[in-house]
Amino acid sequence: MFVLRGTVVTMRPDGQILPGGAVYVGDDGLIAAVTPIDAIPAGFENAVQLAAGGLIYPGLIDLHNHLMYNSLPLWTEPARKKPWTSHNQWGGAPTYSAQISQPARLLGAAAGRALLRYVETRAIIGGTTSIQGNPRGAVPPDNDLIRNIDSEKLGTHDDFIRVSTLVADSKEALAPYAAAVAAGRGFIAHSAEGSDPKLRSEFQLLEAVDVVKPQLVAIHGGALNADDFAAMRAGNSTLVWSPFSNLWLYGATADVRTAHAAGVRLCLGSDWGPSGTRNVLWELKVADLWNKTQSVFTDEELVRMLTSNPGDALSGVWPRPLGRLERGALADLIVVRRSDPDFYRSLIVAREADIRLVVVGGRARYGVPSLMNPLAPAATRIKTGKLSRFIDYGDSSVTFSTVLADLEKVRQDPAGAAARAATTFAALAADAPEAFSPNATAALPADTFVLLPDMPAPELEDQFRRRGPAGATPAAVVVPPPEPLVTGAAWFDAVDANPFHQGLLSGLRAYA
Repeated sequence: MFVLRGTVVTMRPDGQILPGGAVYVGDDGLIAAVTPIDAIPAGFENAVQLAAGGLIYPGLIDLHNHLMYNSLPLWTEPARKKPWTSHNQWGGAPTYSAQISQPARLLGAAAGRALLRYVETRAIIGGTTSIQGNPRGAVPPDNDLIRNIDSEKLGTHDDFIRVSTLVADSKEALAPYAAAVAAGRGFIAHSAEGSDPKLRSEFQLLEAVDVVKPQLVAIHGGALNADDFAAMRAGNSTLVWSPFSNLWLYGATADVRTAHAAGVRLCLGSDWGPSGTRNVLWELKVADLWNKTQSVFTDEELVRMLTSNPGDALSGVWPRPLGRLERGALADLIVVRRSDPDFYRSLIVAREADIRLVVVGGRARYGVPSLMNPLAPAATRIKTGKLSRFIDYGDSSVTFSTVLADLEKVRQDPAGAAARAATTFAALAADAPEAFSPNATAALPADTFVLLPDMPAPELEDQFRRRGPAGATPAAVVVPPPEPLVTGAAWFDAVDANPFHQGLLSGLRAYA
């Protein structure tokens, strides 16, 4: 247990901000009290007490991602001269398989644990404490660095949430999800991604099977209109906005002005490496850039999109609240250096270098030495560019250097890695085109951990049709070096080179 003192930005409904406040974190991973709102709890007389040295916020929640692909660089299809209009198009682009699905699939099968730790590290240095987009492999890792929304059990044996990334196109395909929603489970579904109005049929199918309820978290919604948002509001459903990815691929994004006016709960998601931001802290900046041209949201409303709003969406199916700093909530919090007179603006303009501490479930996982040394003495140093922090992977044998070394082995010898992972590839291909289901791991050795593809993998389906499962191992895969953890000049240059967003995303460089 410990006590963290500083200005507490609670993100409660009344917007309470507590200068000179304190957050009491218990050994049970919950917030025991937030003073001066609550009384000082018993049992903390000998607890470590620390000055935060910054603003204390709830941990950031990324409600849309695909972790397996987050070591990859931004991607554009060279032959494409105009924006895509549907998510059904780019998965078949000439360079997609070689540059995205094959290297990601090889890393996920041959170095799954290292890849997961790398992408979680990329998220946590931006203040992320919970993330969506990690369909589980055969064996969970011993220590998640941050919460995995897809399979978080919170100390129980319950499966709280179902996820559908590849859009179900029939009532029969949606039947298991509808049954889960009827039983009170959550349902996270990609829907209407793109600008083509015909994509509305995907949301209408969700309506037809009666899942537009409080448990529904719909991702993208780029083609939805006022009628659809009215239905979402009536069902108290949630929309996840990923403006960078939308603008990158489609040159347009969801009509969040209309969604907001309808009263739809809005959240943010950073999507994946090939068309997304480094972490949800930077997705917040994309939302801010868009908002500067549209004047729809207050700064507080933007910050709520990655704290209390996703917290409310998840709290409807999880047994503990999150996304706010209040007694009884999950002790997921961050400390951010104050860089603006406004408390909400400080988070919007914050960079990775401004993150001083990240606590997940009451456990200090990442931060500056003055806070990590007393809270996580076994943490190891992590250096990336000019950024130097300490990180606790929960395993004394794991450092960020060992993570990179394991990924580099695959990159240097992809053919050898593919040969070693042949059993994994065969199992993943065996049920093609159902190769994206966790059931595909059933034939793997008991001690195997893989990250599973949850995005299109055309080479799997093609090889299954032509040669069957035995030919599922990619013949020649080029694995690029992992992207830098911190958003920097090379990434901004890549952003500038894509014309689809018409220069809007180039404004991100000003936040660096």
